Amino acid sequence: MNMMETKTTAPGARASTLSALGVAVRIVLIFDTVALLFAAALHVDGASIPLGSAVFNEPQIVPAAIVEGLAGVIFAVSAYGSLANRAWAWTSAICAHIFAILGFIVGLIATRNGTSSFNFTYHRVMLVIFVIGLIVLLLPVGRSALGHRSPSNQQQV
Repeated sequence: MNMMETKTTAPGARASTLSALGVAVRIVLIFDTVALLFAAALHVDGASIPLGSAVFNEPQIVPAAIVEGLAGVIFAVSAYGSLANRAWAWTSAICAHIFAILGFIVGLIATRNGTSSFNFTYHRVMLVIFVIGLIVLLLPVGRSALGHRSPSNQQQV
């Protein structure tokens, strides 16, 4: 038994665990899509949203809108691929995560001298989500969650 397999007494328990991870990965891909497109929309023209006694202010940041919009579209394609069980779903999810990580690192560097509190928190939280997502996708269990076969599995089929 390798380290990724779990010993269970219920038949099919491993399969349901993998499908639960597959559902979780797909939900996170959708979340990433929505979060990125929302942030891109905020940065296109800036936003001032009254929230009772406070006001949410986010300045216009066109370069951020471009990068977040592109990343959101890449994640949307990846989410579609994963939901439609396309053969390229895993590859597109990896590409989406790498693009987002690189974009957010550039964003962190660009805002090192100051930014809004939303932008400060958003960059750090999303970067952690992207890095964890990439790590999960690169693990064998993450590959199988999106139906990706390793080269050794493809030869056995």
